[in-house]
Amino acid sequence: MTDMRDLEATIREMRDTVDGDVCSRSRVMDALLDLRMEAAQRTDIIDLVDVALGGLPGKTMVPAAWWIEQLDMFELTAINPIEPVV
Repeated sequence: MTDMRDLEATIREMRDTVDGDVCSRSRVMDALLDLRMEAAQRTDIIDLVDVALGGLPGKTMVPAAWWIEQLDMFELTAINPIEPVV
């Protein structure tokens, strides 16, 4: 299982790569899938990632504001788990 600090660091690193008004949809999807794998047993994060994957906007580009909003939500959940972390 990934340490919460590692998960938070990964989310911050993803946020640091956001530059401009739009992001490549394929890169955002890859980042979401990577985050899903890294979250391991954190079903609260996995559920949020699944919702984000299902609502991924755009055909080739994703608004950076949407991506940052998702990352903010992931980070808040990582810091304050919805369920107890074992």
